[in-house]
Amino acid sequence: MDEISLSKNSLFQEIIKRYEEKQKVKIQSGDNISFFQANEIIRFKAKNEKTLAFLANKNAIEINETIENIEQQIKELPFLRIHTDHIINVHFISKVIEKAESDIELNDGTLLPVSEKRKKIITDFLNKHI
Repeated sequence: MDEISLSKNSLFQEIIKRYEEKQKVKIQSGDNISFFQANEIIRFKAKNEKTLAFLANKNAIEINETIENIEQQIKELPFLRIHTDHIINVHFISKVIEKAESDIELNDGTLLPVSEKRKKIITDFLNKHI
């Protein structure tokens, strides 16, 4: 490989690294702080004053934060609040079921309700970005 190719390859790798670092989500659970790539998190679910994070590796982590705080932390990432209790990673949507009460099905088969007041926002977002 010549010097120019190595230089371009190094630059490309650096761009990817910086992008991936910006796509990280910090999750604090008890005394532990973990960092995940956004694409490792399928969804968040409110649980009283805490939040459950459901991961692509089938694990779930309880977070000592409200879902509102989580929503603020991830607002620049590919997540969408679909219900009072649910935030999903849009990359894991497999189906939108539109009926009187809309639902979203995720790749893992999970079926989640879409709140009536968020239905239009979600539809507009999905039409624009997916």
